[in-house]
Amino acid sequence: MADNTTKLIRNPIVVVLGHVDHGKTSLLDAIRNTSVQTGEPGGITQNIYLSNVEWKNETITFVDTPGHEVFSLMRINGGKVADIAFLIVAADEGVKPQTLESIDIIQSNHMKFIVVITKCDKEGANPEKIKTELVTRGVYLEGYGGDVPFVEVSAITKQGIDSLLDLVLLYADVENLLTEDQERVKLINTFGESSEKVKVHGVVLDSSVDKAMGRQAFCVLRMGSLKKGDSLLFGPKVERVGLLFDANKKPITEVTPGMAFIVTGLSELPMTGVDIVDTESEEVKNIIEKQYSLPVVGQEQEEKSTQDLIDDLFADEHEVIIPIILKTDVNASLFSILPTFEKFNTDKVMIKVISSGVGALSMSDVETAKTFNALLIGFRVKANNEVIEFAKQQGVKLSTFDIVYHLYDLIQEYTKKAQDGGEIQEVVLGTGRVKKVFVLSDGEVVAGTVITDGEARRSALARVLREGEIIGDYPIQSLKILKEEKNVVKKGSECGINLGKGIALQEEDTITFVVKKSE
Repeated sequence: MADNTTKLIRNPIVVVLGHVDHGKTSLLDAIRNTSVQTGEPGGITQNIYLSNVEWKNETITFVDTPGHEVFSLMRINGGKVADIAFLIVAADEGVKPQTLESIDIIQSNHMKFIVVITKCDKEGANPEKIKTELVTRGVYLEGYGGDVPFVEVSAITKQGIDSLLDLVLLYADVENLLTEDQERVKLINTFGESSEKVKVHGVVLDSSVDKAMGRQAFCVLRMGSLKKGDSLLFGPKVERVGLLFDANKKPITEVTPGMAFIVTGLSELPMTGVDIVDTESEEVKNIIEKQYSLPVVGQEQEEKSTQDLIDDLFADEHEVIIPIILKTDVNASLFSILPTFEKFNTDKVMIKVISSGVGALSMSDVETAKTFNALLIGFRVKANNEVIEFAKQQGVKLSTFDIVYHLYDLIQEYTKKAQDGGEIQEVVLGTGRVKKVFVLSDGEVVAGTVITDGEARRSALARVLREGEIIGDYPIQSLKILKEEKNVVKKGSECGINLGKGIALQEEDTITFVVKKSE
């Protein structure tokens, strides 16, 4: 060990990365002598699990991350806090998509890591094939042209478990990973020259709303210590620390460096991945405020009116809109799932999230879903019997899921139904009366119209009615007030609506403006 470094008295932090179902949680269960894996829906990890494990009078903090593709945000945040990564590869399957993503996270964070080849007890296990695959991916193992250590293990037989834990402690010591100098290097990337003024540093891995405890955050402390009542910055927000619990949810009075912990009593839900620092330095506070200028989930914001939400819902020009309200158990799940809805969009169909948040499904959620005829979805949260019954009375489709790809199955079902012309509901945005008909030189027909109710919207369909009978539905080519193009024209205003060529339009015809969305 170098003589000019100051040793941090703390345990090493290990993040477990790899592809879904490659045995990450089963390995940690074997290390902890627990059974988290058996309690996981579908047998896959879908949240970050924190553990403090005792080994030979030392403590190792483990951060287990989900392997499913949707949870890449959780893996990135897990990689941010760790000293060492376990790159998990199943001996019977080999390198997979999330294995490659995990390698990218390790390399981008310049992390020290150990390759852990799991399921070596299974029929068809071929560790040598795995080593060759990793070399072709730029991971050069010891004895294979590089210096990356590896261990072959089995969570069932406990093969290699002791050796792996010994290697973690040895690796952390030999590579000087637990020194304050190393920690300062990490802080420089965030705080620059002001990093020397940081006395306490941790990272929020996840946050949620607990029925008994309220807002809580799952964190790892890398430097310094904290106690109940301390004032700290959680991202841009100054919070006073409430009750503290260790990774096993046992009450504690103090958090020391390297510990995984749960903090309660927060006024807001911190975003996943934000830094926790002390409030002593104004320079550090200013840097934090500039970095985290986005609103935090749970932060009080100016509420939109129902009309504003309707405007947002139908502002897009997709033919069919599928409105969704999503509630999740934790912040990381919310931020991981929301962006993935885009992959279900087509030229015709669009998923539109009306509302989202962390916590149980509520009566208010049902009322909002009723207003917008939206799908009400809960991920790893439940609705009580009162909410379920209210949803039935209101005709609201309420679905809850513990496995993310089952949630996607529902979205896929509705998207396909809409794409194939299944059950579609029309929403009338407004009505207008045709005062004058203009035929342009190229044959296009423009309806000089006064909006008598609601609004006309450029993205809507114009339905022409004459004495109550539908003449036809026409896409709006342009919507203008005088010569100015408009997206929306409100009640009481006059406008010109270009309906295209060959339209048999007459004065005093009625135009209703409709949009279609999935039932």
